[in-house]
Amino acid sequence: MISVLACDRKKDEVESLREDCRHRIAKSSDEKLDFSVASGDEDLQAVCRDQKLLDVFYYEFRKGQPIGTLREFRKAYGETLFMLITEATVSPLEYLKPGIAPDSLLLRPCDRELLCRVNAELMDSFFEKFHAKDAEESFVVDTREEKRFIPYGQIYYFEARDKKLFVRIRHEEYAFYDTIDALQKRLPEDFRRCHRSYIVNTKKIRKIYPADNYIELEEDIGVPLSRSYKPSFGRKGET
Repeated sequence: MISVLACDRKKDEVESLREDCRHRIAKSSDEKLDFSVASGDEDLQAVCRDQKLLDVFYYEFRKGQPIGTLREFRKAYGETLFMLITEATVSPLEYLKPGIAPDSLLLRPCDRELLCRVNAELMDSFFEKFHAKDAEESFVVDTREEKRFIPYGQIYYFEARDKKLFVRIRHEEYAFYDTIDALQKRLPEDFRRCHRSYIVNTKKIRKIYPADNYIELEEDIGVPLSRSYKPSFGRKGET
């Protein structure tokens, strides 16, 4: 599954982007397109809260528009490929700000041919990453049904369950086949085994309760801590 989000008030432009993305994805992979539309900055804030996975993002910027929400969105989705859409008459000083950094820029007025040409460059960059053997900043879930890039910073833990492994982000989990021992060897050092069935992202730890054999993570998410793995977690936040 390839997830695309468009925050653009021009419906015809959104439909052109949707059609072009569908065409390029069908040409370059067997993945399905998940294309959603945000009506404004409030919707972007909701996406940030839910920490949904997102591969490509289109954002319409208008003259004099505040960039606070866009900056926060880019902070949360720094690995997402981003096209900024605006009028050619808008000064670049308004949107080329620290923390924004678009990967691509579409200037209006533009016709469908120009839109498709600019989008082709963006999607080509995406598929270079998508088809790469390694993704240094992301964990790749690769199954028969889909291929997903999950930024390590969004992962809370991995769990072995029902003869599968599950990677947990804020409100979702994705299943794949592997062994937890093999997985542990290839994860970054921030990921640590805390139980025979769990590997936890130590950057998400809020508090450790050794007496209760429990680790509390951000967002009130918890994982078990078994006796044999307690020494590797020290006494952070012990109560």
